[in-house]
Amino acid sequence: MSKPLSHFRIVDLSCVLAGPFSTQLLADFGAEVQKLEPPEGDPTRGWGPPFADGETGDSAYFRCANRGKRSRPIDLHTEAGRADLFDLLKEADVLVENLQADSADRLGLGWKRLHAKFPKLILASIRGFASDVTASRRAGYDFIIQAESGWMAITGEPEGHPMKIGVALVDVLAGLYCANGIQAALLHRERTGEALHIEVPLMEVALAGLTNVASAALMTGEAPKRWGNAHPHIVPYQSFRCRDGDVAIGVGSDRQFEVLAMWLGLDLEARPEWKKNRGRVKDRVELVALIEARTQEGTVEEVLAVCEANAIPASRIRSVDEVLFRQGGTLHHLVQPLFEEETNTMLPTLASPILLNGERACSPLPPPRWHP
Repeated sequence: MSKPLSHFRIVDLSCVLAGPFSTQLLADFGAEVQKLEPPEGDPTRGWGPPFADGETGDSAYFRCANRGKRSRPIDLHTEAGRADLFDLLKEADVLVENLQADSADRLGLGWKRLHAKFPKLILASIRGFASDVTASRRAGYDFIIQAESGWMAITGEPEGHPMKIGVALVDVLAGLYCANGIQAALLHRERTGEALHIEVPLMEVALAGLTNVASAALMTGEAPKRWGNAHPHIVPYQSFRCRDGDVAIGVGSDRQFEVLAMWLGLDLEARPEWKKNRGRVKDRVELVALIEARTQEGTVEEVLAVCEANAIPASRIRSVDEVLFRQGGTLHHLVQPLFEEETNTMLPTLASPILLNGERACSPLPPPRWHP
C-alpha cells in the first residue's frame, strides 16, 4: 500500500475525538504516530458500553479514532513526564495537542517556547474557541459547539425542538481540517524550512461547516429555519411516505424533475414555473403534497423501482446495522478487519474512504490496548 507520509513522526497528545481522528488519518497515510495518554488513559477508553471483552476492554468510541498508533502513558504534570515528552519531540515532525491554551503555556507547550526549543517542529493545536477571542478559556465539546454555532437551530423538524446531529460531526470536521493543515505545513517546511503553528478552533470549524446555510444568511440577513429532511434551496429533495415506509428522493437537476413529472402525471406546460428549481422552491408546499400523494400509493420497493428505471436519485432509509452488514459487505469495502496479535483476533474497523492507487488507506495497526 502507498504510504506517502511514512517518513514523518507524529507525537499525539490529544484525546477524545478531533485530534485522534486527525492523527489516525495521518497514520493511514503511513505516518508513525506515538500516542501519549494521561496516566488514567484517554477518557474515551471508558466511554461505553459497548466495550471489547465484555466490560474489561476498550470502548468502541476509542477504537473509532486510534487505529495505526502506538501508545504509552505520560504525566505532563511531573518534570519527568515533560522531560520524556521533550526527548520525543527532538525527533518528531509534528506535535498535536488539544489542551486549553493557558494549560499548554504552563506546561511549556505554547508555540513561542516550543518553536524556540524545536525550530523544525510543527505544532497543531485544536481548541474550543480561537485564542484571540474572549471565549478562548472555555472548554470545547462537540455538543456545546453544535448549540452555540447554530447547528442545532437548523437541525430537526420545523415545529420540533432544536437537535444535535447524530454523530460528533464538529469533531470529525475539525480532525479533517487539522490533518489537512498538518499536511500543508509539512509541504511548506519541505519547501522553505519553516515550521508553522496550526490552530483549529471547533467553533470556527462549525461555522465553516454551515456552508450554504451561512452563505444564505449572509446574503439575506434572515435566520435560517429547520427543514427536517427537506432542503432549504432544492425541491424536491427530502423523504416521502410510501404505503410501508419512507423513501428519500433527491432531484438535483431540472432534467431529473422533468422525468419525475412524467411519472407524477404533471403537465409542465401548464405549470412552466416548475421547470426551474426556483419555481419549485416557491411552490414547495403544493408540489411536495402532489409528490407524496403519488408515493403513498405504492410501496417503498415500487417507488424505488420507478426511480431507478428513470435515473431519479432515491434510496430507502436504512439503519446503520443494515448498511454495515447487508449483502455480506458487498455494497462497500470500507469495513477493514485488523489483526490484533495480543488477543489473536480480527477487529473490524472503518478505514479511510480515500483510495491511493486503488488501495484503501488504512493502517494495519489496530487501536492500542491500554497498559499503564
